[in-house]
Amino acid sequence: MIILHRQRWFRRELRTRIPFRYGIAVMKRVPHVWLEIEATIDGQRVIGRSADHLPPKWFTKDPQRDVADEIAAMHTVLHQAGKHAEGLEAPTLFAFMHEVDRRQAEWATAHVMPPLLANFGATFIERALLDAYCRRYDTTIGEALRGDGLGIDLSQIHAELNGVRPSSFLPAQTLDTVTCRHTVGLGDPLEDDEATEAEDAPDDGLPVSLREVVQCYGIRHFKVKVSGDATASLNRLERIMAIVAENSGPDYRVSLDGNETYATIAAFRAFWDEAQSRPGLNELWPRLLFVEQPLARAAALGDDVGDAMRSWSDRPMLLIDESGGAPADARRALDLGYDGMSHKNCKGVFHGLANRGLLAAREKAGAIRPLMMSAEDLSNVGPIALPQDLAVQAALGNVSVERNGHHYFAGLSGWPESVQTQALLNYPELYIPHASGWPAVNVVAGTIDLHAVNRNAFGGAADPGLTGAGECWADLG
Repeated sequence: MIILHRQRWFRRELRTRIPFRYGIAVMKRVPHVWLEIEATIDGQRVIGRSADHLPPKWFTKDPQRDVADEIAAMHTVLHQAGKHAEGLEAPTLFAFMHEVDRRQAEWATAHVMPPLLANFGATFIERALLDAYCRRYDTTIGEALRGDGLGIDLSQIHAELNGVRPSSFLPAQTLDTVTCRHTVGLGDPLEDDEATEAEDAPDDGLPVSLREVVQCYGIRHFKVKVSGDATASLNRLERIMAIVAENSGPDYRVSLDGNETYATIAAFRAFWDEAQSRPGLNELWPRLLFVEQPLARAAALGDDVGDAMRSWSDRPMLLIDESGGAPADARRALDLGYDGMSHKNCKGVFHGLANRGLLAAREKAGAIRPLMMSAEDLSNVGPIALPQDLAVQAALGNVSVERNGHHYFAGLSGWPESVQTQALLNYPELYIPHASGWPAVNVVAGTIDLHAVNRNAFGGAADPGLTGAGECWADLG
């Protein structure tokens, strides 16, 4: 039996070390929220935690809306999910979250909240309960997802998965390393002189330019954001590829993020055709992993997309990201001809698990093209969000994982010493002491070691040191 007794919601403002330009937004500071719950899991009272940024312009992408209003809406969504979970009891964790999701979806429909945003609130409850469950049974998230104790019924998310157990499609063993796919944002400096000449250039000892990043971390996988200005995007992409080819060796791989730039497949195809004509990009195409969310979310799942996909037989692998707000979106995308979808914890662990199962089922049924799940990032930082997201990606078997929180934020320098000390103790492979004194993410030869992450991100015994680290803005139960 699952009973949620108390929820305490906290927040702390974090500042970026360099601005992160994504889509229509530029992040320079962001509220970071974490949830601490007390729950009874099968007769034992335990604590669970979850966390994430509240990033403006990602969940809604409304250029007219004030940032303060967007942040307030995210707080409302989180608080409402907490209210829906308050006083709820269920026989299993999956059943508990299925009811929270149902209540949250009803409320979101009545208040015209997009599913991507509404689900964000529910995922905080889900992740905190999963943490509590793993602590109750002294297990890892990978073992929990592969086992039977959570009461997972994937047919409640995708009907075609009736009778399918996660252990039938998940890796038998959680990955103990992943490849760090580095984000190249729209405003990121590429060369050292661009970094040093920037007005707000940091002096914190971490790499800033793309060239420095590749040389410092040994990065071999990249995610490059493109914009609506085709000429400028392709000129920049050629510069990026020259730096990558010079510094990363021949086995580099690249994904492109369309940033919802295009209104139709035809418009994206015109960009793609122009890109193919660029000699400076010839070495990119055999190394391209996929293109993420080229179409605006309002157009990405329209009826016309299917016809356009079918008429473009040699198209690149196309995935949805922002368009995957509700379970039906994944099925719709695959039916239209998309080749898969992304996972990030802010969209839900059970949601991602079901989508991984959906891909396996469609491939088993004879999908015309290979299908895939990508691992994307929401600028995750520790002490909670980053390890938890990495642990789930590893359990899902996602090898190439976009990470950028360690690039846009100076390690855990924005947190009190208590948090920094505990992070180094809890995650000795993930964090190392930086020369400036704070913990920095340890990327070695382009990879991240997850041994401690898999042990401690969900269910770890150690306290993360968050007492007094932020303002408690809601206390429920």
